[in-house]
Amino acid sequence: MPTEMIAGEPAGLLVARLSDLTFRANPDYEFVLLDQLPAQEQELLSALRGDRDFFGLIRPRSANGLTIKAVCQQTAELFKLLQQPGRLPSSMVGDRDSEITVSRLVCDGILQIAQSSGWSCGASACRPDKFDAAEQSGQTLAGLSLQAIQHAASLEITDSADLSSRLYRYNTLPFTAQWLRRIPDGSALEQYLQIQVGGSCRQEIDQDWRRVSLATEQDAWLAWDSCAIPAQRTDAVGYKLYLSPLPAHLREVFRASIPAFTAAGAHHFKIGSNVRGLLRPDKMVAYFRDRPALEEAASRIAKELSGCPAQGVPFTAELDSGPLISWASDPPSEANVPVWLRRQSWRQWICDRLGSALAVAKHDRSAALPPWRFALERLRLEGVDVRTWAPGSTSWHSKPAAAVVSR
Repeated sequence: MPTEMIAGEPAGLLVARLSDLTFRANPDYEFVLLDQLPAQEQELLSALRGDRDFFGLIRPRSANGLTIKAVCQQTAELFKLLQQPGRLPSSMVGDRDSEITVSRLVCDGILQIAQSSGWSCGASACRPDKFDAAEQSGQTLAGLSLQAIQHAASLEITDSADLSSRLYRYNTLPFTAQWLRRIPDGSALEQYLQIQVGGSCRQEIDQDWRRVSLATEQDAWLAWDSCAIPAQRTDAVGYKLYLSPLPAHLREVFRASIPAFTAAGAHHFKIGSNVRGLLRPDKMVAYFRDRPALEEAASRIAKELSGCPAQGVPFTAELDSGPLISWASDPPSEANVPVWLRRQSWRQWICDRLGSALAVAKHDRSAALPPWRFALERLRLEGVDVRTWAPGSTSWHSKPAAAVVSR
């Protein structure tokens, strides 16, 4: 079965070896072909028809805040086979890819395992002693990311999309009247950054960069493309550098960053276009073709801004310079997915998966494993280093056996 971002030792997460377990398809889920959906839903998911690995959908039978999964033929056949309880096919036992797939399906609630107390899945099917407290790396951003997950787990919310949104916005500063008076509109922001006509930063930017509009985000960001470095293909994996000073220090960070972006070979950068954008943690982002170029820019900026107070971007990997500067790698754009998934950012990709895992865990109040710990272990199955939040080294391009298509 296809897998995505293979991680280490996934089978050890469940209560016993997969070969010793009896499985069944969760009766709360059903398999449907795309053509069996209402016309409106078919239209929303129509892009999946172009994916040669897509076979159908496994969805909850009721609207309970859990997600719909797009699955390949092998996963659909396994789900059909396990309508009657039984062991895994012998061809899957001991096969690393298959065992990762099965572990994911159990964690997601699509498959259940037999235990003395009955049928279980999600956090109830996992070993409560599995998590070894290695989630802490000692880095500020790793601690901030863990706080975000624990906060979301503590909320009386069970909808995966809502949980994902809360995770994504974590560490955003409060929107206050004081900030609104200081930067009431876009013109005030341009003056604050000194990028208005005649501003001290305008001439330097105009030498090497051209202002652009983002087709889907024109109201959220001010953005520039490099005049010298071509834009990266949308189907390629790129690298992004986050700058997260406290808003009062944004102007000095902006001024120090532009020459570093130019010298290191960034092909695009953007900054929040209004006061709300400046209060979010990921308020300034630059894009690079490779990690060495990103690290060069980070080094140049760190030398200029030593000691600058940081806000910090959850779910990004911290560099040696501390929480002010961090990095990630976005998945490439895919045409054969619903439009809202075609160009997910790294943080959105992370938060969607954490939100789904938290929703599964919160629907099962009997589990010994706390929802936040379960969510981290589920994300570890995607190949994410949950100690540092660095992207895995495996390819984004390989298809998952069951991919989230609704939020």
